[in-house]
Amino acid sequence: MITTQQKSILDTIKEGIDQARKLGHPILVSSSMSIDYVDPLMFYQAGNKQFFGERFFWKEPDQFTTFVGLGASQVISTSDSKVSRFEQIEIEWKKLIQTSIQSNHSIGVKLFGGFSFDPEKKRTDLWNDFPESKFYLPTYMLSIEKEDTWFTINKIVTAQDQPEKISQQLIEDQKNLLRSDNRKTVPRNHSFIEKEVEVKEWMNSIENVISNINAGILEKAVLARELRLYSDEDFNIASILYYLQQNQPTSYLFAMESGSSTFIGATPERLIKKTEQSILSTCLAGSIKRGQSDEEDQRLEEELLHDVKNLEEHQFVVEMISQELEQVCESLTTGEEPVIFKAKDIQHLYTPITGKVREHVHLLSIVEKLHPTPALGGFPQDKALIEIREQEHLDRGWYAGPIGWIDSKGNGEFAVAIRSGLVRQKEASLFAGCGIVEKSEPVMEYEETQIKFKPMLTAIGGKVNG
Repeated sequence: MITTQQKSILDTIKEGIDQARKLGHPILVSSSMSIDYVDPLMFYQAGNKQFFGERFFWKEPDQFTTFVGLGASQVISTSDSKVSRFEQIEIEWKKLIQTSIQSNHSIGVKLFGGFSFDPEKKRTDLWNDFPESKFYLPTYMLSIEKEDTWFTINKIVTAQDQPEKISQQLIEDQKNLLRSDNRKTVPRNHSFIEKEVEVKEWMNSIENVISNINAGILEKAVLARELRLYSDEDFNIASILYYLQQNQPTSYLFAMESGSSTFIGATPERLIKKTEQSILSTCLAGSIKRGQSDEEDQRLEEELLHDVKNLEEHQFVVEMISQELEQVCESLTTGEEPVIFKAKDIQHLYTPITGKVREHVHLLSIVEKLHPTPALGGFPQDKALIEIREQEHLDRGWYAGPIGWIDSKGNGEFAVAIRSGLVRQKEASLFAGCGIVEKSEPVMEYEETQIKFKPMLTAIGGKVNG
């Protein structure tokens, strides 16, 4: 990887083409520049016509970090291989950046994407646009980190390319995407009809799982269900993101387009964050609704902190994540007791885990070790996955899978894609799941999913603080 000083796009393209001639293969060139603040939703919407199907949106809960990708300079996905899908992505990413030329290494290139929950689960047509794993290197990327805003151009060049022609097109696109008169996102309501999918079958599956738990086959399994929405007009992704941003400030906001589908959500759950050798993971399991008043909210908080069923469910997650991270860390610190994490509609038991990872441990190898945690799959992991395949009557696709980004230094962050849905023109499928343990009650679990559907339902319906 070659890092150059800030220079013109044309000079960077020329250098990349020279490198391609010397090495005999295509080269990734990346040019980043500091710009005035641009509204990320406006930038996302500006790419709708030219780049629909190849857009990515990511906003972290700290409200200081946002990435928006438009276009696909390179797509990395997986196929049948002797190595895992996580390792395949890692290998291809390292190969791509090894000979890359970057004009500003401090910003660097970033790869965005994710993985399906379970590649062994039988697929349906619902998730045709999303393979087992898929990552984009965006052609154009807006990065907002605290008070700094950057615009990055990524391009794969070959020995035969014409530098002037390429740079002219890139500069023209840049001007169009960053125009000050680009329309801001206009929030709007969506009218839709709701249809619950196979509720009775889902509740029967809960009974089956409880029976298998009592028989000693496993200790926990997470069962998800689907809520289908139908509208007379296409759902507007930028508008949904706007309402999620307003209503879910403590969550990760994400949207990834693939083909004619968009996977979108606001998840409170970090899987893993890696910065150099420092890592941070989140144990988030066990939940209860928010109260209508401060007094009720406090009462529910205390109820959750002392509820045996939820504490047991939470402890499964803490133990599993701790055990997996201990294998790759020099040091690890786990919170002694769970505390409360409050989102707008729901509150969770929360335990943070921090550590110092050993050198040369790749972020994606950590993602592979942790996914799926007991919060999304169950415990023990292998038996829970078998139980889900047998009992769950839907195709989760990317729901509850890892989604996030990774940079050229191996830093990055992945969240667990819950509180999410798949949008396809006039239809949307929302997903919610519950952890089933020995003391679970089907009716209570059904009511919990109703709460978990609410963030996406509210955003799609165009309601703020409603």
